[in-house]
Amino acid sequence: VVELQTKKEHRVDEATVRQVARDLGMSDDDLQKAREDARARKLRAQTMRSAGALDEAIAELEIGNGVNPLDLEISYMLADALHLRSQKTDDRADWERAKKLVLEVIEAAPAHKEAPGLLNAIVNHDPAKKGDNAIPIAIIVAAGAAVLIGAGVVLHFLVGLF
Repeated sequence: VVELQTKKEHRVDEATVRQVARDLGMSDDDLQKAREDARARKLRAQTMRSAGALDEAIAELEIGNGVNPLDLEISYMLADALHLRSQKTDDRADWERAKKLVLEVIEAAPAHKEAPGLLNAIVNHDPAKKGDNAIPIAIIVAAGAAVLIGAGVVLHFLVGLF
């Protein structure tokens, strides 16, 4: 299922998951057990992340995502954890995977409340551009200062007229 999901032309849905499960010889009960396992892994990952065991949480989420790729919360949590790890390690592969996963969440559930914010954070913390933010921030600060000074000059002029 994960392999199919990586190909854009193969949109993974419930029917695809069931077909892959059948092709693997899984019954509906087996598929249900796999989904229960994915939920348990999601809960373990939350606990591990809260305890600071980020790598272990990612490992649980990776397995949970492989077992149940339709669980958008697992995908979101995995994207968030990979993004956090990429910030700590400057790992471009984690960053790219986080971005891909959060885009999939947004595509599947445009109303997801947290995914757009995570996407923004991911895009703004590209490890390849680390350290390149000084110039754009300086430009923004300078532009803001120029606007404030300009507004002050205009107000001073207007006050002088009256």
